[in-house]
Amino acid sequence: MELKNKSGMYVVSFNMEKPMVYWRARPWSNNYVDNSMIKVGKAKYLRSRMNSYKLTFGYRKSEPPSTLDYWVSKGYKDIHLRKCFGCDLTEPHHHVNFEYIREADFLTEENRVAIEKKIREQFSHAKVFREYFKKEIKDELIEFLDSEINSYKN
Repeated sequence: MELKNKSGMYVVSFNMEKPMVYWRARPWSNNYVDNSMIKVGKAKYLRSRMNSYKLTFGYRKSEPPSTLDYWVSKGYKDIHLRKCFGCDLTEPHHHVNFEYIREADFLTEENRVAIEKKIREQFSHAKVFREYFKKEIKDELIEFLDSEINSYKN
């Protein structure tokens, strides 16, 4: 899928074997993502955001420099880990399924925030943490998200 670096909204799911920390810049976090979850979000630059997911949830050649102390405390000599925390594969790959990506330059940041809020309210029963939800609501959530985006179209 070739994305332009436009703003929009998305839903991704995951296919890792083992849970992975939700953000590689915070490896000490207690929030983990696994293959029973989906993530709904907004992005000012979709291509950049999707690439960020590939880096976080997949083979990691190296980690952000700000995490050096953490990795050294875990027994690594530096931030060049060359591994995947979601499986045992040792070559570049990722565990992200791009379920729904919608370029929507007509949405303002305020519109995107309002849509995310409506999603959190509508699907509060399936919320895991932040904008992560149980995967079983994926189809219903995507339908709701698409309808909400369309409601802002002129």
